[in-house]
Amino acid sequence: MVVPVKAPRPKHAKPGANPTLETLEYIRSALSTAEEPLSRNRLLSILASWGHSTTRPSLNAGIAFLAQDGSIAEGSKGLVWVPQAEGPALEAILRGRRL
Repeated sequence: MVVPVKAPRPKHAKPGANPTLETLEYIRSALSTAEEPLSRNRLLSILASWGHSTTRPSLNAGIAFLAQDGSIAEGSKGLVWVPQAEGPALEAILRGRRL
């Protein structure tokens, strides 16, 4: 087994901006159940109403983390959950064909 010589540099972890797994789950739940795009302010207020407030830097780090793997997208109206592709759409993505 080969162990890397140098530790990887975290992309999203920064001083004062480290969301917990619990925070990531709350963000995912809020966005996946929303019927419309959510602003960051609205997302913060939803988390607070659920009894889980977080800081804006931690929220931004969590959003960046989820956006990196394509789970969420941000448009002009706010943040939206991007459902995982399945069926013909997934097949087209994997094969590289156009629909």
